[in-house]
Amino acid sequence: MSKIEERRERRILEAVKIQNWQEVCRLLDQNIKNQERKDRYYNLLSLNSKIVNEGRTTEFIDQYADNTFNPINQLLVKELREHLIIALSKLTEEDRYIFLQMALNNKSALQLTKETKYSSHKTIQRHYEKARKILLEELKKYF
Repeated sequence: MSKIEERRERRILEAVKIQNWQEVCRLLDQNIKNQERKDRYYNLLSLNSKIVNEGRTTEFIDQYADNTFNPINQLLVKELREHLIIALSKLTEEDRYIFLQMALNNKSALQLTKETKYSSHKTIQRHYEKARKILLEELKKYF
């Protein structure tokens, strides 16, 4: 124990003897206050720091999603994936490829004319729209 900690411990015991509970609380919180002051100096942010937004106070950590294991959420995600796979399997191989490349990889219809057997970007766009309509129809009851 350092000299500072020993001195603080002595002061806490003295404050307890005279039943000065405010001083006890202040001395017990002193480590935390010192750390907060040091964090402010180095521009660090605690996950427990308070954020005031439109008159509502929340902690910084509440801004992030909780990614802990939740069996119900896992089951729902699994079920959603199954429905997506079933819906995608109803598309032809070419339509599925076109849809996934345009939707997920941001490829243009013009780029896909070089990768598929279709030579017109209008044909690629029609296949994409057809696949999109099929998927919307299949998945509308789940979303």
